[in-house]
Amino acid sequence: MLKFNEDEIKKEVKEVLDLREAIEKCVTKICNDGYENIFIMGIGGTYAVAEEIMAYMKGHTKINLYIENAADLIAEGNTKLGKKSIVIISSDTGRTQEMIDAVKLCKNQASTIIGFVQDKKSPLADLCDSLFAGPGSAYLKILLIMLDFMKENNEFELYDSFYNQMEYLPKGLADVQKSVDSKAEDFAKKHGNDQMHYIIGGGSLKGAAYSYAMCYMEEMLWMRTKSVSAADFFHGTLEIIDRDSNVTLFKGEDGAREQEERVEKFLPRICENITVFDTKEYQMKGIDQKFRDLLTPLIMSAIYARINVHLEKVRRHPMEIRRYYHRLDY
Repeated sequence: MLKFNEDEIKKEVKEVLDLREAIEKCVTKICNDGYENIFIMGIGGTYAVAEEIMAYMKGHTKINLYIENAADLIAEGNTKLGKKSIVIISSDTGRTQEMIDAVKLCKNQASTIIGFVQDKKSPLADLCDSLFAGPGSAYLKILLIMLDFMKENNEFELYDSFYNQMEYLPKGLADVQKSVDSKAEDFAKKHGNDQMHYIIGGGSLKGAAYSYAMCYMEEMLWMRTKSVSAADFFHGTLEIIDRDSNVTLFKGEDGAREQEERVEKFLPRICENITVFDTKEYQMKGIDQKFRDLLTPLIMSAIYARINVHLEKVRRHPMEIRRYYHRLDY
């Protein structure tokens, strides 16, 4: 398989899961000290992760939980942010200016900052009260800490069962990439030079569609795209889809699956270029169905990891190359 390193995939997932003890220690202290609310803050792709997390949490926890776009927080503020607030962030570089400025704002409010920052020598890392450094999925990192907060709030009785089954996750996600590779290659050959492409997703995959369209297709692959939530598709976007439009639907296994199925049923009536990537088609041995809604964004990210590799080849454009990002001051 092109640019596929199974050992590295498994290693990254395992390293995140190995944060369990440190995360639990951090959360226990916070809960013993007391807190009023939790903010998950990001920008761009990390804000998309916050949306993915919130799609599950808002229906499963009574914790006062908010998500914030870092730039919007700077511009608008939030009266609920204060000294009893916990702010959770994630960042690869630790150098995104909007995130640095927003975290400083939170620090000025005496909020507690928990950071998953890959570069432990970065400005963002220096601002964290509790720092977890290292690579791996931002979604998985924040999911683990939020499940621990839920456990402490007596809202997630399956906590130990969840971790017991997570030993199968590294291999499971690698197997998803293997299973989808042929379909991803065909997709790239067909759509690699599209002039416009629509990505649709609902629930936790609304954030995935947003992230994939913006952070991958636009930023890394230089493809013109638009992300649409399945809930909003019938309130605008359906009017500009025609026979020749290029549309991809992300289908997951959470409460929004019915929304996605409604879109899937409608699209063939008006469009001939539809691709559906359904997480349900990709099984992971050892993991029960009861945890699949939590893992839906991770499964979809494994799917589009293979799409990326093949689009990169078809477009003859290494994804590391940017025109402006981290190249110009703006």
